[in-house]
Amino acid sequence: MRKKIIESFKQPLLKKNLFDLVIGSIFMFFPFINFISLGYIYEKLRGGIILEKTKLKWDENFKNYFIKGFSLTVLFLGYLFIPLIFLFLGIVFISILSGGKIVSLFLFRGVVLIIFSTFSFLISLYFLLFGICVYIEENSLKAGFSLQKILDRILLIPKEYTIIYIIIVGLLLFSIFALTLLFNWITGLLFSPFLFFYDLLVISNLLIKFYPRKEVKIQLPF
Repeated sequence: MRKKIIESFKQPLLKKNLFDLVIGSIFMFFPFINFISLGYIYEKLRGGIILEKTKLKWDENFKNYFIKGFSLTVLFLGYLFIPLIFLFLGIVFISILSGGKIVSLFLFRGVVLIIFSTFSFLISLYFLLFGICVYIEENSLKAGFSLQKILDRILLIPKEYTIIYIIIVGLLLFSIFALTLLFNWITGLLFSPFLFFYDLLVISNLLIKFYPRKEVKIQLPF
């Protein structure tokens, strides 16, 4: 398992994969165009789940990547809607309704809402990871929201899933802290697409290596 995890982090930085990392990061910088990068992640996951060895290409696939990336965004928003609502309300309470007072009931409420947002995000992410895989495997958004199907897959590898879930949470937290603490807002804005696309590649690698597939298609030579 350790070897698979290390490989997941190394693969995006291999010389043969650097071009894809750079192109995906560039697309990630622009709103709506970043659907193309998410679509690339979709196709990477799809190929990994069905054990397809064909290398993904950017040219002539932009339309397909855009559509698939948009569908992934819908799935993300479905899972993260409640955490985002809590976060939004918390920011409103703290930044506007508290009136800038350090001791304020609105400030306290805002902090509580942000705590709720954090916990609900962690819970949503726990189901979202395999929810993405189920959605791609069955080509159905409805299946991607089926907690029963997702739990069935998680319970096949509970220990391994818990480990990769913790690793993914740690990876995302490290990226957020790195951008907020080590960079100013300009360099952070410029570097964030590269960092988050790298994170997506690592996450997709982890899911491909550990996701218990429903079935495996093998093409026999004739």
